[in-house]
Amino acid sequence: MIFGLIANSRKELFWEELPNLVEWFTRNQVPFIVSDRIAQNQLYPFSKNAYPTAPEHDIPSRCDIVLAIGGDGTFLRAVQVVGEFETPILGVNVGGLGFLTEIPLDDFAGEFEKILRSEYRVEKRFLLKGMIDGDPSPLYALNEILIDKASSVRVIQIQVEIDGQFLNSYISDGLLISTPTGSTGYSLSSGGPIMVPSTNVMLINPVCPHSLTNRPIIIPADATIKIVTRTEYT
Repeated sequence: MIFGLIANSRKELFWEELPNLVEWFTRNQVPFIVSDRIAQNQLYPFSKNAYPTAPEHDIPSRCDIVLAIGGDGTFLRAVQVVGEFETPILGVNVGGLGFLTEIPLDDFAGEFEKILRSEYRVEKRFLLKGMIDGDPSPLYALNEILIDKASSVRVIQIQVEIDGQFLNSYISDGLLISTPTGSTGYSLSSGGPIMVPSTNVMLINPVCPHSLTNRPIIIPADATIKIVTRTEYT
């Protein structure tokens, strides 16, 4: 079992606990790889070549489990890094918002030992994959993809197609494409329903629509959504 380390390097507690974490790996002869974003930080307490390092985007292909050490933001960044590799991610919390990062960093040893004994289960969650016209790099999202009006004070017009068929046109502040995992976040605040995390569906939810009839729509997870935005200037 090879562990890959991705972390929020702005967290002071991470740097305080990193020597303990590395000591545990070494003592238990557990191989690990450190993200170069960690190793290149001036707070990194070890010599550059003391332990294996790799560019962050290479971590998922070189390990069996990714440790996302930080808060929920770090976990969501790890999701984008992992992408289609499907490498399991374990969230380790170092303070702050931690709905997805449940294991406290200062109490990691007992939980990691369970992993070495194969006393764990992998919970699969549906991911969104988004593409922007003209950009070949895919975007991955665990919670949602938001199309919004940015800094404009005007509403935008959004046309939506599902599998090549016209669905609806929205005049709103934006549009949320949400996963079941993300249904308890931004989408819920925008009037969307709560969905069971294990369901394979997506939610289309307009943000502050200029209409009395636009409501959230649930569609199959394997559907392809095409979104075209317009303003009065385009």
